[in-house]
Amino acid sequence: MTGSPSPPHPRLRRTAGDRRAQLVQIGLELLPTTPVQELTIDEVARRAGISRSLLFHYFANKREYYTAVTRAAADLLWEHLMPAPGTPPEEQVTGMLDRYVGWVETFRESHLAFVRGAAGGDPWVSEVYEETRGRLVEVALAALGLPDDARHRQLVLAWFAFTEDLVGSWADEPTMTRPELLALLRDVLDRLVAR
Repeated sequence: MTGSPSPPHPRLRRTAGDRRAQLVQIGLELLPTTPVQELTIDEVARRAGISRSLLFHYFANKREYYTAVTRAAADLLWEHLMPAPGTPPEEQVTGMLDRYVGWVETFRESHLAFVRGAAGGDPWVSEVYEETRGRLVEVALAALGLPDDARHRQLVLAWFAFTEDLVGSWADEPTMTRPELLALLRDVLDRLVAR
C-alpha cells in the first residue's frame, strides 16, 4: 500500500511585525558596505523575496525605511558600547572608547554617513543621532561621577564631536597606535571635565 505524496509545506506567512523586522535586518546586513542613504529598495526587496511595492506596504516611503534601519543601527551601537553590569566606573569610559574605535573600524563608511547625515541636516538622521548621543552623554557623566548639568553635558558633547572626528580620520589613516589613540582621547576628556 503506497501513500499519496505529502503536499508541499505551505509557505509561512509572516506577520507585519516579522516582515518589518526582516526588512530592517536586511538593511543592517548591508550597512557594513553601504551607507543607509545608499541602500536600494530594489536590493532590499530582492533579498527579502518580495516585490518593491510590497516593501512599501510595510514602510510608507524610503525615508521611513531608512529611519527604521538607522534607529536599529543606533540601537546596536548603543548595546555594543554599553559597559557590562558591574564594570568599575573607571573602566566604563575606557571600555566604551575601545569598543567605539572597533565599531568605527568595522563600520567606518556607514558610521561616517550617519554622523555626516546628522551634521548635514537630514532630520530623520539628526533625530536618531541626537537621541543616541544624549544617551551616551548620560552614561559617560554617570561613569565619570559628574553632575548631569548643562555645563558638563556641553563639555562631554564637545568631546564626543572631537572623538568622532579623530576616530573617523584615524580609521582611514592611522597616525598613531590604537593604545595611543585611546590614551589621547581619554586624556582630552579628563582635561575637559577637570576644569
